[in-house]
Amino acid sequence: MATAIRGFIDRYRGSGKTGAFNWFFQRISGVVLLVLIVGHFYIEHFYAPGTTPTYNVVAGRLASLGWKLFDLTFVIFALWHGINGIFEFIDDYVHSDGWRLSLRALFWFVGILYLVLALLTILPFSVPQGGING
Repeated sequence: MATAIRGFIDRYRGSGKTGAFNWFFQRISGVVLLVLIVGHFYIEHFYAPGTTPTYNVVAGRLASLGWKLFDLTFVIFALWHGINGIFEFIDDYVHSDGWRLSLRALFWFVGILYLVLALLTILPFSVPQGGING
């Protein structure tokens, strides 16, 4: 009896490639994204009542370091959450190793491309000295 239980435990112990970290971080990133989007929505629509979120208002906010960090945090968590979800889908439904590798490489490329575009958009953003006329 003890050997049967031991065999069962050894068989289902896992190998470290179970995806437990990805599963757990998918839930954590979802909660973080929910907090960020609710915070963003509150600040944009209720924090400063009577102000319309025009380009000048948004540009002024985005020129500050705090908003840059907020937006980068949002982008990084959103990208990770989305790509991690796609990877879980690929692992569950794509059974060919070649297709799985190709799709993972494609989505890594797309994720890194979007991250670079976000960094190039958010980090150097500044408001000209005289403001934005438009």
